[in-house]
Amino acid sequence: MGYSAPVKGSRPGIASTDRRRFGSFSRLLQQIARDDCALDGLAFAYGSLEVLERRALAEAALQDVANPTQALVAFLTVEEDPGLRQRLAALIDSLGRIEHSAYVQGTEAQGEAWLVQSLPGLEPESLHITWKSSKIERIEVESRTDANIRPLEASVALPDAVQTLAPLIWQHMRSGGHLPEGVERFAGFFSLT
Repeated sequence: MGYSAPVKGSRPGIASTDRRRFGSFSRLLQQIARDDCALDGLAFAYGSLEVLERRALAEAALQDVANPTQALVAFLTVEEDPGLRQRLAALIDSLGRIEHSAYVQGTEAQGEAWLVQSLPGLEPESLHITWKSSKIERIEVESRTDANIRPLEASVALPDAVQTLAPLIWQHMRSGGHLPEGVERFAGFFSLT
């Protein structure tokens, strides 16, 4: 005759439930909107985690608060893994919190363009591209404080900018041209069209 112990009913762990949780973590995420020290602490804690843990923390932020944008932006500022940076930018973009604008002057043969994006809580940044003879001469990521965007007549529609820039960038990449660090943050421009 064997020993039989009472079996507890299986209950999903808190991480696997489908409901929103409004506990301590949620309160911390809400506090970062009002407290720079809490924001810095969260970013520091996030940066000290391994890649899988950082991904899990970003997912927890999505589940735990109604507007996780500021937490995701804090994570993005300290994230060094290119794949996870792209994932965080895509999450922020999917929440509709990234503002995009494009400025193009010149022709398909010669010109200059800026793809400008603004994330909440961060300085706007731009991807600045110049080309001559239908070949990219320079492509660089600029913060708004570094950017030398001359006043242009007006921004252009994103599909029009992408139609001009995509072939130039593709040709540049195929010929072994260098792309600057951080260019992946601008991938959203090409997925909006």
